[in-house]
Amino acid sequence: MNLFLTLHEAINKPFSLYLNSFTDNVIIAKIIYLFADAPIFFLPLFLVGYWLYFNYKKEHQNKNILLFIFYSTLIAVIFSIFIQNLVHIDRPEDSLHHAGKMILSHIPDASFPSDHASVSSEFLMSLFLFWFIRIWLILLPFMVVMLFSRIAGWVHWPLDIVAGICIGCFSSFLVYKSQNINILVKINMYILKFTSYFKL
Repeated sequence: MNLFLTLHEAINKPFSLYLNSFTDNVIIAKIIYLFADAPIFFLPLFLVGYWLYFNYKKEHQNKNILLFIFYSTLIAVIFSIFIQNLVHIDRPEDSLHHAGKMILSHIPDASFPSDHASVSSEFLMSLFLFWFIRIWLILLPFMVVMLFSRIAGWVHWPLDIVAGICIGCFSSFLVYKSQNINILVKINMYILKFTSYFKL
């Protein structure tokens, strides 16, 4: 038996079944249904909201930070899609639907790694690295509940989430360490100059 099958049988299946068992509680089932997707929308709301705020306050240099967070998101998504095209793992709902309660459904695409985990962990790591600590503290529990909800709702395996977290953290750290590279500085300068024509 190879390593993946060992991890799949030892971690993915039992942990997924265990978390799914909590869906017998109606309140928890509703929380999972709501939180499995909703918190991911904090990211665009944050980027757009703070962009408008910095524009209103004339703090245009702070927009650079928002651009770096956006770049981190793009890199995390690209990494996830690349791996998904190399490694295809069926979602839990395809192999566990007979064993427990289904409260979520998803299109039958690749499960590994989790896009939600990649993007949410990238977002949280970026907030931490760029010193949005208060917002990081507020959003952290929502994102954690979201990731657990995606396991309990059988949208993702636990290892999908772990891999996504690793990708997200790596993406944000990579951009954070690369923010002074000339090409990124110039790209940001052109973007800020272009948006200034539209008073943004």
